[in-house]
Amino acid sequence: MVRYLILLFSVSVSCSFAQTAAELDKRNGFKDIQVNTSVLNYEGLEFKKDDEHAYYKNIKVYVPKKDHYESIGSIKIHDLEVLTYKDSIFQIIVITDKDPNLYKGLKSAFGEPEYNYRSKYHHWTGENLRLSYVPYQKDKLELTYTSFLMREKLKEDKEEVIEDIVSDF
Repeated sequence: MVRYLILLFSVSVSCSFAQTAAELDKRNGFKDIQVNTSVLNYEGLEFKKDDEHAYYKNIKVYVPKKDHYESIGSIKIHDLEVLTYKDSIFQIIVITDKDPNLYKGLKSAFGEPEYNYRSKYHHWTGENLRLSYVPYQKDKLELTYTSFLMREKLKEDKEEVIEDIVSDF
């Protein structure tokens, strides 16, 4: 009987973790901004600059227009950047006030996070998306939504460039 109870408990716990990852993938971004979609779909964002990124070259950075994306509930958003590659959103970076209710809300939505001891940050990982939660400054936090699908697209694009160079010899 005890074995069956342990088995039932472990199945229910593993199902709750699966729902957590599924919820992150289901939401697919921050508020109404979804990764792997065209940035042109969002009226509340405007172009800020062209930039380089660790994995991506020739990216564009978008920021909110005035009176858009100013808070998460009662928590103030200090900065929001949407990074795009070929007009597709691959990363959303949100800087907020440090508020314990934010962490509680994230845990409520996505479950218990994993902790990366080497880099010292909490993260929730879905099949297509990762959300990291990192102290930014003494009184601020950084939330970063990163698409795994766009990273694969970039790898394919880089391989095409290399193949073009090789075939040009």
